[in-house]
Amino acid sequence: MSRKLIVWLVLALVLLGSAGFGGYHYGKREGIRSGYQWGLKKGRVEAARKGPPQVRSAGVSLEALEATAAWRRAIAKLDGDGAGGGTLSADLSAFVGLLNQAPSPCASEARRGTSLASSLLKKDEVCAGLEDQLLLARAAQNSLGSDEALAVLRVERRLQPSVEGRPSRGPADAPVVLTEWGDFECPYCVRAQKMVSGLLKSRSDVRVVFKHLPLSFHKAAMPAALAAEAASEQGLFWEMHDALFAMGKSLKEGVPSKIDPDSGPVAFEEQAESIGLDMERYRADYRSEKVFERVRSDAEEARRIGVNGTPSFFLDGRRVEERLAGPMVDLLVAKAKAEQQGVFSWDLKPAPAGVGEEPSE
Repeated sequence: MSRKLIVWLVLALVLLGSAGFGGYHYGKREGIRSGYQWGLKKGRVEAARKGPPQVRSAGVSLEALEATAAWRRAIAKLDGDGAGGGTLSADLSAFVGLLNQAPSPCASEARRGTSLASSLLKKDEVCAGLEDQLLLARAAQNSLGSDEALAVLRVERRLQPSVEGRPSRGPADAPVVLTEWGDFECPYCVRAQKMVSGLLKSRSDVRVVFKHLPLSFHKAAMPAALAAEAASEQGLFWEMHDALFAMGKSLKEGVPSKIDPDSGPVAFEEQAESIGLDMERYRADYRSEKVFERVRSDAEEARRIGVNGTPSFFLDGRRVEERLAGPMVDLLVAKAKAEQQGVFSWDLKPAPAGVGEEPSE
């Protein structure tokens, strides 16, 4: 055997050994992380099932709830979409009892022991998500009964972010909406785009909406968010979105050292020109209060509902804690569709037969 061949053989063995060693430790780390997360959730669920109620029931009546806008909207959905399981009017008293024992989804109210029912009576909306939590309560009661449903409401929260009027990818009539809060300078967000693109290619039942959360320690994040929204004014939000994420670590290079508030070049002009934007209009929109307000509104909504990091995902109102890859996506989408039909399960299982399917002609 020649000396050169021996060298190549040794190198091949070293590379194979390194790959095996790295794969083993990566798998071990991911297994520990997934196991820890599963154990943590299991512990929270068991504590919710066994622990004494932490809510002061104010004995809110059905009549009082019927006077609230959130109740009327939720009940209209339950009746109109069939999510009430056809038994909505039969056990409203038990449902109202559940709401009087369940904690408010508003963190500040929950700390004071305020019930979900009492939060609904507030004249000024205490927090977003009351209507979504009502729908979750109904699905949990339908599937598990009132006692177990109470445990669900002590652990789970549903909150559908505002997506109306925002650019989206995927079918406009897709039954499930995936909302992402992102930062164009965030390296984890850059990686997440491959996952989102793969999801859109493999599914026709999910629509994706991107919202801005430019983090203060990323100096190019706010200019990039303004650039994307300025492009959106000309109908090219996603083209700019893709161009900005494609820059990766070089994102900062697209921001001039100084941007005049009234005239001259703005950030990411090269990218704007490459996707075919009217440059005069792009500069004006980049500087506009309208575009700034849209970015600020996204960031404010994120902080209001407890989103502090990027990327953060919500799938039909459920904050995604799992990794959005492979079979997990199928399970999460099935779970979201099932909840739309009033079916809840603790575990991530496919929806029961017939749930979420299109009616036959």
